[in-house]
Amino acid sequence: MSTTISRWGAVALAVLVAFYILAPTVLDWTDGKLDGETTAQGPVAEFFVEQDARGQTVWKRFQPMTLGLDLQGGMLLQYHVYVDRAVQDRLERMARDIEARLETKSPNVGVTVVHPEGELFISVEFAQAESKALVDEDFMGFFPSLNRLDMGRSGLRLEMDRGYIEETKGFAITQAIETIRSRIDALGVSEPSITRQGQSDIVVQLPGLREEDVERTKRLIGQTAQLRFQMVNDDGTNAYFSQFRGQLAEGFALRSIDGGYMSVTHNSKEALMAFFEGKTDAEHMIGYQHHPVYIDREAGIVNEQTSYWKTYYIKRKTELTGDYIQDARVSIDQQFNRPYVALNFDAKGAELFAATTTEFTGKRFAIMMDDIVNSAPVINEPITGGRAQITLGQMRSFMEIQQEAQDLVIVLRHGALPAPIERQFETLVGPTLGQESIDSSVRALLAGSFLVIFFMIFYYRKSGLISTAALSLNLLFIMALLSAIGATLTLPGIAGIILTVGMAVDANVIIFERIREELLAGKSVRESVKEGFDKALSAVLDANITTGIAALVLLQYGTGPIKGFAVTLLIGIVCTVLTAVVITRMMFEQWTDRTKATTLSI
Repeated sequence: MSTTISRWGAVALAVLVAFYILAPTVLDWTDGKLDGETTAQGPVAEFFVEQDARGQTVWKRFQPMTLGLDLQGGMLLQYHVYVDRAVQDRLERMARDIEARLETKSPNVGVTVVHPEGELFISVEFAQAESKALVDEDFMGFFPSLNRLDMGRSGLRLEMDRGYIEETKGFAITQAIETIRSRIDALGVSEPSITRQGQSDIVVQLPGLREEDVERTKRLIGQTAQLRFQMVNDDGTNAYFSQFRGQLAEGFALRSIDGGYMSVTHNSKEALMAFFEGKTDAEHMIGYQHHPVYIDREAGIVNEQTSYWKTYYIKRKTELTGDYIQDARVSIDQQFNRPYVALNFDAKGAELFAATTTEFTGKRFAIMMDDIVNSAPVINEPITGGRAQITLGQMRSFMEIQQEAQDLVIVLRHGALPAPIERQFETLVGPTLGQESIDSSVRALLAGSFLVIFFMIFYYRKSGLISTAALSLNLLFIMALLSAIGATLTLPGIAGIILTVGMAVDANVIIFERIREELLAGKSVRESVKEGFDKALSAVLDANITTGIAALVLLQYGTGPIKGFAVTLLIGIVCTVLTAVVITRMMFEQWTDRTKATTLSI
């Protein structure tokens, strides 16, 4: 008796836990849609939900079930990865490394190391032919992906191995996928799908993406984000920009910024880029920084007519890159109450940063992301502690600076893209289509369940009622487990639930028919129930295990919606075995013990 009570207590506890897990989903559905927001009021809602400072819903205990792109709408993006650029960048780094190693090996060696743009080799030219001996077998051991070819008395050509080229391209795609995934995860988008398509394309599906986050998400995904520290040419800035006085078309202006330094400005960055194309030498480049003019700073309302982009005359040489950053975080300047990005460099980075700030004390240091100048502070004194900070435009509102700082931290923490990517197309899936899909799927589930229940009650009568109760618990446990693990419900997932309903009934039919055989053999009701469940167990397990193996294969090798189907099916199999074999048996035993039944409606 005590064993029976404990078993039913475990079932009751499982049901209560399932309702507890599903409570956020029910609260979310009170406004007629699963979108992470709720209008529910009262003590129950207060127990599960609170509002943040911006009035958005924060779930304190479990998250409501999330819907996939096909059910709640969202965004689909496809990007092309320029994998050849990753190969070229790798050759550029190798060329620099080769030159540095040769100069370390022989400080007075006269050598020119060049990687011709677009080529798959590095050219090494020595001033004296005997210096070629420096590039011996031991030296080439540092560069196993390069093949050495002699070019005359004093020249070498180091060609990249074809296998390594393909490996680099494949790694660029894989790393791009992981980098994009990390950035999106940091944004809090539920269950994004990021998959490779073809040789060099990536497809990104973002279910439930809010309209106000669309542009921010696209900007974060596509940002190559190579953080560089370069010097502003303070000595040559005024002379360089002043030469354009009298040559500027309408819309351009020559302004004095940052304490008297000249700059050419325009309200369009593209116009400035077109103007300066071909107007810098090989040692310099132009950096751009946006200068917003606000109508209402706190509300973030910008006057587009008077805001402008300003330019900096930057030395092309990179003193330090973001590769040396060990940690990045958003901090608040207590004096001015402004967010900034605090950086910690690793040991090598701290050494390079200290050397650079010592050499260029009193000069402006441009902290750049691609061709954008995030800030250009003056180095007041050498910075030797391995720490730095990036200020992000004091002219903007607190919220704008904070969001930009958070975005920059996301990019820095999760790495730069290994190669440039280009958005090929984007598609917004509207919530209306998703709601129609939900309604159709729910109708299909209800219709299928009704037909199954009708058949079981019609054919097995009172025993069919037990099957129906177990089926209801099966659906409850499936939905609770999906919500507990944070799975995303998609159309294929709903198909998996419908399939599970059929499998659960199939298990009951197998068991009921085995019980019927035992009754026909003249055994008692109690004994027939026991023998029927025992003998049907192997058949039920065989059917569910083979289906489970297929689901595991789909989960391992499938993508997107296929994985959703596999996850739902696997959870359904576990719940089906639990309800059909364990709970249904407990119900039969409880019924026969209480009623002292001498026959069953099977």
